[in-house]
Amino acid sequence: MEKHSHVFEEFATFENMYDGYLLARRNKRYRPEVLTYSANLEENIINDVNRLQWQSYAPGKPRAFYEYYPKVRLIHALPFSDRVVNCAAYNVLWTIYERSMYEHSYGSIPNRGQLKAVETVQRWMKMVDGKPQQWYIGKLDVAKFFFRVPIEVQMREMTRPLDDPRMAWFLDVAIRCDGRPFGLPLTCTDVTTAERICGRGMQVGSLISQTTANVVLTPLDHYIKRVMRLPYYIRYMDDMMILMPGKEECWEAIAEIDDFMQENLGLQLNQKTAVIPVGTGVEFIGRMIWPGRTTLRKSTTLSMKRHLRFVMEHYSTGELPLEYCQSVITSYLGLMSHCDCEDLRNKTLEDFVLVRRHFGEDDNIEIEEDLLL
Repeated sequence: MEKHSHVFEEFATFENMYDGYLLARRNKRYRPEVLTYSANLEENIINDVNRLQWQSYAPGKPRAFYEYYPKVRLIHALPFSDRVVNCAAYNVLWTIYERSMYEHSYGSIPNRGQLKAVETVQRWMKMVDGKPQQWYIGKLDVAKFFFRVPIEVQMREMTRPLDDPRMAWFLDVAIRCDGRPFGLPLTCTDVTTAERICGRGMQVGSLISQTTANVVLTPLDHYIKRVMRLPYYIRYMDDMMILMPGKEECWEAIAEIDDFMQENLGLQLNQKTAVIPVGTGVEFIGRMIWPGRTTLRKSTTLSMKRHLRFVMEHYSTGELPLEYCQSVITSYLGLMSHCDCEDLRNKTLEDFVLVRRHFGEDDNIEIEEDLLL
């Protein structure tokens, strides 16, 4: 593997830090903390660069909150100045890590994403569906992935292509954040009340942790393709899928993958792991995929309907602006445009009616303004 030196020299510069600032403020430039940083932009960037070069940089205290959909996660939002530094690090590191990324890893990688992942799975299902053997899909999911990756594994994989002690110092500081524990017990059932474990897990919510999550599983990708030589293997972050002829062969491959993860990455598969005949369809990143069609997952459809009812109710009372409501329905129409759900799309458009209700000042008469989208 090629080793990269002088990375820190590219990282801790005014020009790169300014590029990190532009990336960090994208779609957030009018938030108070962004405006505060921008008001003294040159001074703040110089201070960040100096702290890095003097190796006195330490991340600020992140703001912790829970995200409840699609699953409960504890998110740590760093102060904006630290997000600028993380984005600057991403600018110089990603081109290094991207070279070793598996071609069918799609999570948080530019020019890939969910749509291309779904298209790839469906294309493979069509290819094997017509073969004489019965093919099976092995659906694999890592147990509490973001909360179980050992810190030493994160550091080992993140520094593997680097020959730069100062960049390794920064990664260690960024991964450990302010020293708080991020790990969870393997048997944890309630993220909100479980005791945190030191030495494991990552701060979900930062660009560095997003990059780390991809890099950590890259050795697994290469093991599956180069050693096990499985022709049909795809990964979206910690959601993985293999296609194989024979049910027993599929379970044997899954067992070998689980062994590799436990021995080399300190991770293991969870109870969601299953083997499914190709023709019955499979759930993957929010969709149900068959060889000939793709639909939204039932829970995604129900969540969409609840959200649209919420939008209609709160628009009627004046709590939501028209622009927001239009953006919501447009997003869902875009989601449905890549699935075979014409009836659902038509029913959604038929039911989604925005009605603004208010009363006249003198006669207290209710007035309705209808906006059918």
